[in-house]
Amino acid sequence: MLGEPLDFTDVACIDGDLATSLQWLLDNDISDIVELTFSVDLHDFGEQGTLELKTGGADIIVTEENKLEYIRLLSEYKMSGSIKPQINSFLGGFYSIVPRKILALFNPQELELILCGLSVIDRKDWRMHTQYNGFEPTDPMIIWFWEVLDSFSQDELVTLLKFITGYSRVPHGGFSQFALIGSSGPIKISKGNGSSANLPKSSVCFNMLLLPVYTSKEMVKERLKTAMSYASVGFDQC
Repeated sequence: MLGEPLDFTDVACIDGDLATSLQWLLDNDISDIVELTFSVDLHDFGEQGTLELKTGGADIIVTEENKLEYIRLLSEYKMSGSIKPQINSFLGGFYSIVPRKILALFNPQELELILCGLSVIDRKDWRMHTQYNGFEPTDPMIIWFWEVLDSFSQDELVTLLKFITGYSRVPHGGFSQFALIGSSGPIKISKGNGSSANLPKSSVCFNMLLLPVYTSKEMVKERLKTAMSYASVGFDQC
């Protein structure tokens, strides 16, 4: 998107095993122990073939001296060459909406932040920009809720965020920006109906967590984790 050269570490995004193999090639002396050529085997709808990464590549052995070139060419092929028509179609549509001269203002890290949001969840920011319906911030249920979140790992926070909002990342600018995304509004915690035997529910259309009143912090944690475990199988509702 930015025209930046690809690095072999980028391959990890699509093929972790290949990235590990390339890292091993980079870290070790491969003289007389690796039998590779500047080519890749193709398997397309049952048909097999060979693609040369450079002219005459099928006859060029990868050595300690030329392995950096091999790693670069293979990474470029895996990340772009193998899906070049699809990438060109995507970029053509993307550039029609966001001109390249605007993208040129950003480096890769800045563009990822704008497009994908924050990868680390800030608990204090989440708490500061949460609204309540049927609860007060000083209610035991709410105090227990935030204490439970303080005990959660980042992975668990991501799961809970997705359960409530449908998003696995926080927008650029933090939790306050949820109020500006569509018509969902800020994240809300509302008092749910039913007994303490019921699980929390979510309304992703409104960024809302519906919490029944539980009798202890341990129960809040157990019920939340159980509800979160259903987040990937359609337990969320509008």
